[in-house]
Amino acid sequence: MRTLSILKTVSAVAAVSAVAITATTGKAGAVTINLGGGLIPSIQSSFNFNNGGISLTATGVINTSPGTRNVYQSIEGLGVSDTNAVGDLNTNQIGGPASVGERLLLTFNQLVNLTSVTFSRVGPGDSFKLLANGSPIASGSIPGGNLLDVGVSPGVSVNGTGINFAFSLGNTGNGYLVRSVTFTAVPEPITIAGMALGSGFGVLLRRKYKKAAKFSNKLST
Repeated sequence: MRTLSILKTVSAVAAVSAVAITATTGKAGAVTINLGGGLIPSIQSSFNFNNGGISLTATGVINTSPGTRNVYQSIEGLGVSDTNAVGDLNTNQIGGPASVGERLLLTFNQLVNLTSVTFSRVGPGDSFKLLANGSPIASGSIPGGNLLDVGVSPGVSVNGTGINFAFSLGNTGNGYLVRSVTFTAVPEPITIAGMALGSGFGVLLRRKYKKAAKFSNKLST
């Protein structure tokens, strides 16, 4: 009977441990990073951002080769610069001929699920293509465009998990900027046993198991 009681206690502690672990690895809230800068535009090899402990680095890419394009930043968001001329609005957008494969690459410091994107400097017929870790996850026309090529899109829903996200021109249009991205952090895989053994519950579990083992040995002798 005593062995049964000990085992019940151990099971109860394990159940409480599982509940505690579930609580610590629950749903993470959505995080939005605004990619725009100050009133004076600038061009650099990369830009860094951080929000809620999650960081990302923006770099320019052509032909999937990182760092081969500089990144343009204005109050409207990020683009990729062809000429490194801050005042040349067209060549600082994400665009260019398809053979060049110009892309804006956002690299996060951990695995995230990208859920929404807003675009700016959107003209009529502009479209985008988005890849996560090299695989296409979304494409289509960008809403909110206007004839002056200064439109701002509402949030465009996407759904992709990865560390690297690349934006390129879609099938139509002359380019755009990425204004903001919204995402949720993807929790790292955690084993319940590993977490429990490293916690106070784990200490209690080990004590209960040792007592059960000693009592069982006494019965067998």
